[in-house]
Amino acid sequence: MGTQLEKPGGFCLLLCFLLVPARGLERSDPDRVAYVTERVAVALNSTALLRCGSAVPTLFIWAFSKMGSSINKAIAYNYGQGAKILPLASTLGRASLPANTSTLHLEGVEAEAEGLYTCQALYDASEESRVTFYYTQLSLEGQLNADKGKGPDRAPPGPT
Repeated sequence: MGTQLEKPGGFCLLLCFLLVPARGLERSDPDRVAYVTERVAVALNSTALLRCGSAVPTLFIWAFSKMGSSINKAIAYNYGQGAKILPLASTLGRASLPANTSTLHLEGVEAEAEGLYTCQALYDASEESRVTFYYTQLSLEGQLNADKGKGPDRAPPGPT
């Protein structure tokens, strides 16, 4: 009792059948994804403006991860139905997304706001779509790095 795969050419036929859909999944233009990195330093209780490009994307999602964490959590988004601010954003300051922008405004920046902000933006142009990831590292000015062991007044460990 043989199976079709044991017949000569049966394996090739199955393999060729599986490769046709896989080719349809290939991206013909890997340059459609861009990455932009920025650093922003603000004082505690001040206002931070986190930019998500110069043009308003078709849709975007803002996410936040604390310093030293690899977990990104959504804090705001706009899928074309108007901006939505999620509850986690309130722990970072008073968050808003002004109309017709993708810039995240954080007023009254809290200590917990220090971390990495990621805006994933989809630009759906008539000729082609593109995706851009905007990474913004937010740090607090005047924050002593002594608690992190990197303060300027702290000598590195070693023999004296």
